[in-house]
Parts: sequence; C-alpha cells; structure tokens
Amino acid sequence: MTFRDLEYMVAVAEHGHFGRAAAHCHASQSALSLQLQKLEAELGVQLIERTSRRVVITATGQAFVERARHILRCRQELLDGAALEPGRMPSEVTLGMIPTIAPYLSGRVLAAMKKAHPHTRVRVVEDVTTNLVQAVSRGELDAAIIATPVEDTLLEETLLQEDEMLLALAASHPLAKKKLPTPHDFAQEPLLLLKDGHCLRDQALSFCVAKGGPTAQHSIAASIETLKALIRAGQGVTLIPRMAIDGCPKDELLRYVRLRPAPSRQIRVISRKTARVGQVLAEALRRVGAGKQS
Repeated sequence: MTFRDLEYMVAVAEHGHFGRAAAHCHASQSALSLQLQKLEAELGVQLIERTSRRVVITATGQAFVERARHILRCRQELLDGAALEPGRMPSEVTLGMIPTIAPYLSGRVLAAMKKAHPHTRVRVVEDVTTNLVQAVSRGELDAAIIATPVEDTLLEETLLQEDEMLLALAASHPLAKKKLPTPHDFAQEPLLLLKDGHCLRDQALSFCVAKGGPTAQHSIAASIETLKALIRAGQGVTLIPRMAIDGCPKDELLRYVRLRPAPSRQIRVISRKTARVGQVLAEALRRVGAGKQS
C-alpha cells in the first residue's frame, strides 16, 4: 500500500467516477482502476462496487476513505513542517484564487512574490471558494486568496485588505448622479447576480436583503465582466468590488456609486497552519503595497 493508493481511493470517493478521479490524480483511468483492484486484493476486502453506470463505495470503503484522508493530511503536515525553516521557500507555490479576485489581483501577486522570493515560481489556480478551501486543506494547494472566512480548524487566514463594493448601474440611470444612495433607492431594480457558487453573489444578496435593497434576483452570470455588459444594456444593477473597477479603462456607459452604508468584503489569504506560505505571501504583498485598497 502506498500514499498514491490512498490518493486514488479518496479521489474515487469524492468524484464518484473513475475517469474524473484519474484526471484529478493525473493518471490514466486503467492505471487507477488496476491499482485499486490490487489494493482490494492486498486488504482482502471490497472497497468499491463497480457497475456499468456508477461507482459505489462500500461501507468498508467509506471507513477506509476516512482513514486515508487522515493519513494523507498527516503526511502533508509532515511535509509542511519540513519547510518551516526560517527564510526557506519551496521552488514552486500553488496558489488558488476565486474568479472575482484572480483577474484583478493575480498580476500584483506574481510581481510581489517575484520581488520578495525570486527563486519561487507561483502557479495560479482559479476556482470557486468551496473547491479552493478543500484543496488547501488536502494539500493540493499551498494557499488561496478568497473573500469569506473559513471554519476548517486546520486552516488559518491572514487578512489582506478590505474591498469596498459599489453600486454599478448604467450611466443613464437616475441614480448615477445621486450622492451616497441607500439600498432603498434602488429596491425596485432587478438585482443582477453571479451564479450559485460565487461568494460575491451571496455577499451582494445578503447586503441588499439586510438593508432593504432589491428582492428581484437574477443569477445569470459567470463573471463580473458579463454583469457589466448586462448593466450597460439596462438590464438591472449590481454590487461590484472596487478591485474590479480600479485600474480598468473608463467605461462611459457605466457608473459606480458609493452606498450608505458602504458594503465591503474582506480579502484574505488562507493556508494550512503547518505551512508558512500564507504568511509569507501576505508579507510579500504588503511590502510592495499590493494588498492596499486603491
């Protein structure tokens, strides 16, 4: 039995499919399937029920998966501990970012790390919050930059910056010239939101519901740029982080208005408590000012 066997088994349990599990583990489906058959033969128990349509983990298999996750996590903690030597950074760091941060912060992150740690290559992975938190916890990512707090006790977070959210509307909208409108002022407008899974959707919706804003929700977009296009066309309004506004070319068809009260999100770096990558990354960003609000 090897660590790779455990990784294969956990991947099959999480993906429920041999092909997707193999892709996740960067292995061929035949190699993964054969290795798991050998694992079952070694243990003398059935871990997986194989049918033509689906994969079912047996009760014994479920218990095995839980133990395997624990062992893999302990292994990652040992590897993290070996890298805790002061001033030492690995040759490559894998950093996750959510889609509402990556397009706007990745350039500054890469520049900051290149300046602070020129011998460390940073590989950026873009995904939604849930997937990034799980990947950091499992050791698949060294750290991630997200905009919501984490509850995993094995992870720690370092606050990077406060990111104000502004009301985005068409330049022709009556509120475009109003100073500090309240959510009540646009309560009858269609609220354009990102699709489920994006934390910005939940943050915008929570603020509007709590402060008497719009209730007509339209969760139709997969990116902030799509939201901007819909707003230009007069389809509604939304809340957009300042991060996605500053540094972008001026758009004559859009206006961004500060609200009273002012909503915001907290940008944070998360990493495992046994690793030092999160703290090092935050320090590098602060040193060059990449974590400051413009």
